Amino acid sequence: MSFVFAARWPALLLLVFLTSAPTLAADEMAARVQQLAKPYIEGGGLVGMTVGVVHDDETLILGLGRVARDVEQTPDGNTMYEIGSVSKVFTGILLADAVQQGRAALDQPAGELLPAGVKMPARGEHPILLCHLATHSSGLPRLPSNLAPKDATNPYADYTVDNLYDFLDGHRLRREPGEKVEYSNLGVGLLGHLLALDAEQSYEELMQERIAEPLGMTDTCIALSDEQRARLAKPYNVDGDAEANWDLPTLAGAGALRSSMSDMLKFASAALSPPPGELGKAIELSWQQHQDPLAEGDFAMGLAWHIARDGTTRWHSGQTGGYHSVIYVNRQINAAVVILSNTATGEIDVLGEQIVRMLAGAEVEPRNFDEPLKVDQAMLDRYVGKYQLVPGFVLEVTTTDGKLYVQATGQGKARVHPRSDTEWFYKIVDAKLVFEVDDQGKCTSLTLHQNGMKLPAKRLDE
Repeated sequence: MSFVFAARWPALLLLVFLTSAPTLAADEMAARVQQLAKPYIEGGGLVGMTVGVVHDDETLILGLGRVARDVEQTPDGNTMYEIGSVSKVFTGILLADAVQQGRAALDQPAGELLPAGVKMPARGEHPILLCHLATHSSGLPRLPSNLAPKDATNPYADYTVDNLYDFLDGHRLRREPGEKVEYSNLGVGLLGHLLALDAEQSYEELMQERIAEPLGMTDTCIALSDEQRARLAKPYNVDGDAEANWDLPTLAGAGALRSSMSDMLKFASAALSPPPGELGKAIELSWQQHQDPLAEGDFAMGLAWHIARDGTTRWHSGQTGGYHSVIYVNRQINAAVVILSNTATGEIDVLGEQIVRMLAGAEVEPRNFDEPLKVDQAMLDRYVGKYQLVPGFVLEVTTTDGKLYVQATGQGKARVHPRSDTEWFYKIVDAKLVFEVDDQGKCTSLTLHQNGMKLPAKRLDE
């Protein structure tokens, strides 16, 4: 199982058509954003979200849905969320800040910031540089191979600094640093750890001193106060099931931050127009392009910022077990969009792009989501059972509260959704199941369709 606190390596092709569109009045902007956002709550499977927009002198915060399924409360600008890999943008700014202060250099070998006796992987004479960690070109994998959580619902909580150092000591790079762009939560998490070591602070202390406090961001943190925890939206996965909150004590720089929309719009405004002084210089350095695309499908990179294919928009998304976030900043149209959701689905990345395009003057229509197919309990029950793909690897199908779940040997349980009576699809991966039913209405087998393969599994007799 792959535990990620970011969206998959970005596949979004953001193409903003810039025009001379006038700034919308506050009420008109609110109406248009509401029109684009509502379908995601009504048919897109989101429990709740807060949408934030800065455009010229206008600022909008719009809450939709609920802070929890069983609570009649709409999220607002003070609702707290896990922001996942949007934390990486903060880490990129912290690197730029260290450079501005003369404490680090972009072309500095990252191993120089490790404690004595800990070895940084290298390839021949080519060390991993700090800029490689910030641009996903270090050659480090997405996750460390010794990540083995005791609790899958909080997968990073028990990953220690000693675990990290053990991994670094034993890892061998498969390619030279700078040779390929490959999204790495490990790489940016390590960068945050190194910067905190150098500053002799925790990552949270460093981030708050150098970024949050100068910008007046009082709700951006890792450890929540009791009052902030009371404002934390409850987390849900892409299937709408309740999830647990995540803790990232060692790889904090890759995805540990929590924040509110009120705070994130302060951050977005600073990215649009950096303040004077050291922080503004760091924001500007992080904004600049530091990595060209190296292969088809790559994005150019700032320091942790993705640079969209329009060459202008900077953006990043983030995801934990029960939250998704996204930020877009476009200086050419003087606009920023932030969306925070308590549902772990990348659908809101599309909504963010829609809003940016609308602000740029493009005609954007609200999305239509298909009504979910309703299946009665008798049909669900006929699929319940165990199906063997190969000896020792079984798919177990169960039903709970009118929903169908599948659990593969050694993996977690995942919900599947109906496209028809016999075809069911996953939301967490690109895969589907097709059940085979005989003339008597009994399910005899299924076929797993994934990665271009069709894998039949015969039902085991019970």
